[in-house]
Amino acid sequence: MLHNDLYLEARNLAEALAKELDAFKRLVVLGIGNELRGDDIAGVLVVKKLKKALKDLKNVLIINCGTAPENFLSKVKAFSPSHVLVIDAIDFKGEPGSVILYEAGKEMIESISTHRLPISLVRAYLEGSGLKTKFFLIGIQPQNILLDARISHKVKEAVEMITKILEKIIKKTAS
Repeated sequence: MLHNDLYLEARNLAEALAKELDAFKRLVVLGIGNELRGDDIAGVLVVKKLKKALKDLKNVLIINCGTAPENFLSKVKAFSPSHVLVIDAIDFKGEPGSVILYEAGKEMIESISTHRLPISLVRAYLEGSGLKTKFFLIGIQPQNILLDARISHKVKEAVEMITKILEKIIKKTAS
């Protein structure tokens, strides 16, 4: 069971992700965000850290999409993943640094408009291309997305927590 509309603490997030990623065959992790807009860098930071930690796994593709996930859709499709996990700063009206896990459905929360293509359209494109995949979104509530702002302490802590959880789960499942 996914935790839509529920702010997740570390233990709950770890349990939910472990359950959802338990049997992935091929996993794509997409980090989305603008490195110049404070907390919007969250998704990008997670994938940068994961890329270093998980570089030897052949069944995991980690992509820093920046603000344009649409530029990487052909690469995702060619990898033919069983699971796609998107990490992005999302304004879901929570406390800064709080985290939410969504399974992509018809009514999916959208990110804070720092990238051009809505996440729901990314999912729709992949499904429309015949890809049978489970699609998830980890959203991190930003505090500040102003141009040239620094990442807030609470969002930085969320990035570290998510990175550690994902690294552990992915290593365990991929081996």
